[in-house]
Amino acid sequence: MNGKHAYSAFVQNQNDILENLRTTRNILLTESDWTQVEDSPLSEEKKTEWKNYRQALRDLTDLDDLTTIAWPSKPL
Repeated sequence: MNGKHAYSAFVQNQNDILENLRTTRNILLTESDWTQVEDSPLSEEKKTEWKNYRQALRDLTDLDDLTTIAWPSKPL
């Protein structure tokens, strides 16, 4: 395999990883939308924890190395 094909396969793999990451991230964001609505039963402290969690999810797509993704933990 020459360098051009290897690079093309690498880029495609990175694109697939990023697409899967975004899909999973979007599901987790949707599942936690309720935590940020005004009438949520959560305390302001818990809302802030969830807000930080959700931001950490959004930041995952900014990673340079997609081979080791550390997913943030959901607040308890």
